[in-house]
This record gives sequence, C-alpha cells and structure tokens, in this order.
Amino acid sequence: MTQTPLNQSIFRLVAGLVILTALTTFINVWIATDEQTREKLERDLSIAENVLQRVLQSREDLLYISASVLTADFGFKQAVASLDKGTIDSALFNHGQRINADLMALVSLTGSSITSVPAALKMDQEFPYPQAIESVISKGGYTSLMMLNKQLYQVIMLTVDAPTPIAIALVGFKLGDPILAQLKDITKLETTLQVYSQQNEIFKISTLPAPLVEQALAQINERPSWLSITITQDTPYVSQQFTLSDALEHQTIITLSEDAQLLFADFNSLQFSITALGIIVILLATFLAALFSRRISKPLVVLADIAKRIAVGDYTKDAVVETKTTEVSLLSKAFSKMQSNVQTREEEIIFQARHDVLTSLYNRQHVETLLEQKFSDNDNFVAIGINIFGFRGINDVFGYHNGDHCLEELAQRLSKFDGIAARLTGGELLWIPSQQPSQESIESIKSTLEAPINAIDVIINIKVALGLIYCPKDANNAEQVFKRLNIVLDEAQITRQFVLAFDSPLEARYSRRLSIITELKNTLDHRQEELSLNYQPKLDLQEGKVTHVEALIRWTNTSLGFVSPEDFIAVAEQAGFIEGITNWVINRAIKDAAIFRDAEVDVSIAINLSAKDIMNPALLPNVLDLLQANNLNTQCLSFEITEGDLVKDHNKAITHLQAFRDNGFEIAIDDFGTGYSSMAYLQNLPVNTLKVDKSFVLNLHENQGDQKIVKTVISLAHSFDMNVVAEGIENIQALTLLAQWGCELAQGYYICKPTSADKFISWYQDNLTTKWL
Repeated sequence: MTQTPLNQSIFRLVAGLVILTALTTFINVWIATDEQTREKLERDLSIAENVLQRVLQSREDLLYISASVLTADFGFKQAVASLDKGTIDSALFNHGQRINADLMALVSLTGSSITSVPAALKMDQEFPYPQAIESVISKGGYTSLMMLNKQLYQVIMLTVDAPTPIAIALVGFKLGDPILAQLKDITKLETTLQVYSQQNEIFKISTLPAPLVEQALAQINERPSWLSITITQDTPYVSQQFTLSDALEHQTIITLSEDAQLLFADFNSLQFSITALGIIVILLATFLAALFSRRISKPLVVLADIAKRIAVGDYTKDAVVETKTTEVSLLSKAFSKMQSNVQTREEEIIFQARHDVLTSLYNRQHVETLLEQKFSDNDNFVAIGINIFGFRGINDVFGYHNGDHCLEELAQRLSKFDGIAARLTGGELLWIPSQQPSQESIESIKSTLEAPINAIDVIINIKVALGLIYCPKDANNAEQVFKRLNIVLDEAQITRQFVLAFDSPLEARYSRRLSIITELKNTLDHRQEELSLNYQPKLDLQEGKVTHVEALIRWTNTSLGFVSPEDFIAVAEQAGFIEGITNWVINRAIKDAAIFRDAEVDVSIAINLSAKDIMNPALLPNVLDLLQANNLNTQCLSFEITEGDLVKDHNKAITHLQAFRDNGFEIAIDDFGTGYSSMAYLQNLPVNTLKVDKSFVLNLHENQGDQKIVKTVISLAHSFDMNVVAEGIENIQALTLLAQWGCELAQGYYICKPTSADKFISWYQDNLTTKWL
C-alpha cells in the first residue's frame, strides 16, 4: 500500500475541505439568486398586466361617465332630435375637449354616420360594426375596442333617449403610442399592441424600436436561464402575452416585455463577485496549507475531525486543540470561533423557521409538529384559538402599523401564560395551556387579553373570540385541530359568542355556510329565478292607509331548499357577494314599482342596504338610471340602513347618504336602539326616519319598560324632525299605543305578513277602506 507524506495529506485535506465548502456555497447562492430573479420576473409581468387592466378600466369608466353626461344633456338631445348638425358638432367638439377624447361621433339607429369630431366617420357612411349597433339598441350601451379609420379606439356607445332612443352617441380614446408610453412609465416594461382580423395582423404599435419588436414577440412565455443571458445571449427580452379584447371580428393582443440583460444584471454581478471571492479564498487557503502543513500535521488531523463534526451539526465538543505552534493555536481558536458562530447562526435559523416574524410566537408549521407530538404521546389537552374580532376593521381605521402593534401586544400577553403559543394566520393565535383551564380562568384570561392597547397617539379597544377544541375528544390530529378552530372561530364571529367550545353541530353549520356560498354564487351567476321579493306593508297611522312597503328577499335553492335571509345575507357579506344581491334586489324592486304604479298602488318601496353598499359610489347613479329607464321618480324608493353599519366609517357614510338625500330618497335607520345610538350621532346623520327594532315592540302592550323606550325614541326622533317606523306589530293594543304616541308608520304581522308582489296588490286593493284603528 502506497504511503502518502503527511504534509501532502494535510494539504489535500485542507484544500479539499475549503474547495468543497466554497463550491457548496457557490451552488446554493447561484440556485437561490437564479430562483429569486425568476420570481421577480413573474411578479413584474403579473403586476404590469394588472396595471394595464386597471388603466384601461379607468379609461372605460371615464368614457362611460362622459358618454352618460353627453346623452343626458337636454340641449344635445334637442339638437339630435332636430338633426341640427352645427349644434351637434359643437356639443361633440366641446365635450370631447373637456375629456380629451380622440373621437366623438353620432350614429343613427339604422347604422349610418350622422357626424363625427374629428371626421373619422364620413356623413351617411355605414357604421363598420352593425353588431355593435344592434347591441346598443337592445341593451342601451356597448363598450369595446374598435378599428376605425385604420386606428384602434377604446369606445363606448350609448343611446340618446328622448325618452326612447333616437340616435347613438360614440365616445372614444385612441390606443396609440402615447398610452403605450404612459404604460411603460408606470410598469417600466416594453409594451406591444397588435390587432388581428381573421388571423392577419392589421395594426401594431410598440414602445420598442422596430428591429427589436419581432425579437421580443419571439420570446413570448419563454423563461430565460442564467446560461442563455450571460453566455449565449440569445434571449434579449422576456415577454408575456394576453388577449385584451376578442370582439367585432378583431382580436387585440398586448405583449409585455422586460429587458433580460437588466433583469439579470445584479445577479451576474453577484455571481462574479462570489466567484472571484471564492477563488481568492481557495487560493489563499491552498497556499497556507502548503506553507504550514509540515508543522501542523497532528493538530491538523484533530482540527479536520472537528470540521467534520461541525459540518454535521455536532457542537458538543470544544474546538480548542492543545499545541505549541502559534499558527496551529490560532487556527484552533478560529475553529472554535467558527463553531460558535455557526452554532449561533443555526440557532437563529431554527428560531426563524419555527417562529412568527412579527410576534415571535411559534408559527403554524412548528406548532403543527408540536400538536402531532402531543397526539403521539396520547396527551389530553385543550387547544384555544384566539381571534381579534374585527381585526380587518382595526387595520382599516387605525392603519396596518397599529394593527401589527395590536398583534404584538396580544402575543406578549399570551406568552406570559404557561403553555404553547403560536400565530396561525393574520389575526388568529393559538394557545395550548399546560393545564386545562377552568371556565372562570378562561374568562379571566380573555379579560386580560382585551385590556386596551396603547398605540401611537391612540388607544385601541379590542375584542377577542376564544374557540376551544378539547383533544383528543374533538380532534385527533393537527389538521383537524386547525380545521375545527376555523369552524368554531367562524361561528363565534357570526353569533358573537366570544367564548365557544366546538361541538359537531358547528361543523354541520359551517358546512352549510360553505354550501350556501357555493349555491349563492351559482344562483347569482346562473339561476336568479331562485330569488324573489316579498313585500310587507307599512301602515300610515295618521292617514289610516298603507303608504310604504319593505322589500324582503327570499331564496329557495334547488339543493338547499328555502334559505333564510338571516343565513345567506351574512354569508354574502363575508364572501363578497352582497353587491350582487343588492343589485338584483334594486332591479327587481324597481320593476315591481312600475307594476305597482300601473296597478294604481301608490307606495314607496324600502330596500335594505349593507355597509358595503353604502360605500359603493356606483350605487346611486345606477339607481337613478334604472328609475329613469322605468319613468319612475325617487319617491317610489327609500332605503334602510342598520345603524351598526354606519359607525364603521361614519364620515364617509354621511357623505354617501347625503347624496341619496339630495336626490330625494328617504333614508331610515333600521333596528334603532340596538347599536350605537346617541343624540350627537343622530344629529349628524342625513336621515329622516328611525325604525324601532321589533324587540321593543313585540310585548309593547304589556311591558312598561318597552313602552318607556319606544315613547322616548319617538320623542327623540320628533325632536330631530324625523319620522318613526315601528316594526313587529302583533296586536291591536300595540298599534293603538303607537298611534296615541304619534308614531308615523307601523309594520308587522297584525297588519300583513310579507307577501309576493301580485298578492300584495290584491291585499292593497282589498284594504283600501279598512279601518285599522
């Protein structure tokens, strides 16, 4: 067996270890930086696509508003009706100047051009897209991308009604070099726009120079590698393409391109720096190994063994080696320091891998491991989920920095209790106490957690919900714990039971809510015939006749059967469907209002609005348009808002409600007395009606406390020049008392249960001469 000199062995060992460590570092850094660069590319392209969609949507909104203003102008309607071309051209030109429109035109209902500013459409020329004309006439409006006079426009078309359609107004913005330049300034990406007709390109503009356009288009959906950028250099651009429009026999395509060299510039610089540094370290280490190998043979073997132990994570033994050689002694101390630093960094990495960055509590992944260990050990324990009630509202009102501060403070309070504490999601924490707490101690802990939090220049009062999972009775693995915590905390949020233990019916209700979400979305999208409106009359106690009704939505699903509004309205608000429901109710109610008018049923329909509806700036214009389309005035509708919804953003709610009042709508506060009532609160609200909650009315004839409350509310409302509606009338005694106290309107089963529109018409006609009092 061939023997190798010790100095060569030491040399090879040290050089080999250094090279292996350096190469491992190089490879890991290369892989990590390459992945981060690819992720940045995907993120940049995705953000740019979203920005582009938002810019075009904002332009479409501007087009719609401008076209609506133009077609609603009485002078313009007169000019169109009389075909006064001079006045029409002047109106189109002035309106186009105000909004910087590139094209303003008027087209006849038969599809011939009347005039345009500038003259992109010749007089009496047939409009090139008859299907657009048909769509405008049938639906009242149409928006699309159109090729007109060899130029691409973003166009909206609306009928000019007087009151029936007499012509079609067209407003358009060019999609040309300026808009692409604007998008490039925003996204920092090159943008190419192409239009195809029957697979033939008929229009193309780009922010790229002409020679580079085809190169960018050739790289669509190609993801470059570091090799293709730095060595072969065959990928100058990285491009992503999506269809912007596919209508009117034209397909409009947007291509976003990013300069690959710029994308990888920092990456290449980092790679070369690391490579150079690594080479220097390898060369230096090799030189020192050769220089001192003869004097450090035996200690070096020991140090090599230490290095191996450090490499596998063994830090139990001291890295100091006894030697008389100064250099070896220094190297030994360096190994000791390296072991200490590596151990410290590894502990930091392990801590970060197991703990939440914001709160320093365990994170979801690690607490899952701890839970599984408890189940493996057959432990009996309780897992307590803690959810900040209305956490999103805290972020919205006080800012995300204060929201984070609330979480940090709550985590500090929770960590003072014995047991395991973790953060699962945004505002949801988990606590596994060392000993199962009593109900009294749980209440005490809840009070401690809910103590006011001193944030920056503000004191935040929080409310927490506690969900209790007793293991292994309620769950036998970590996944079940997390799932059932979601169920019980969701139930606690909905029912406002702030300390709630899991039981099997909760899971059934949770599953039903999920089914309601699925079926409700399907109903809104495809089966709106499952929805219906019932109407409950409101009796005017002074005139002795019904003057108002409340619209109450009903839903009978093919799978779920009848679903109570109390069940699906709350789910719709949580799932973001409430706007769709409100739009359906408003459309149906206005159609029924027209039917009531034709049947000589003179009533105002009250529609319930949610907090999200109130804050929707598009709601009021939509209502006004629908009323105008049905030749109805604003007195045929009124709106009811739960007072608890108003305090979520009080100032903004007042602004939006004032807009409704300015347009002649009555506004009522529903369920008054159950929320945040105060005189200052009422004084600032632009409402004219208070609706007393039925909980104060049901036993009004025999409960003196309720009588005092209702009389006080009526007096308070009258002092603010407001009317009062009392709901929940079940008997003549309550009706008589309310009439004596000056209550204006009464509603309840004693008068009439909610009923369909046709049955209400019959009921109304049958009770025109009824003496209610």
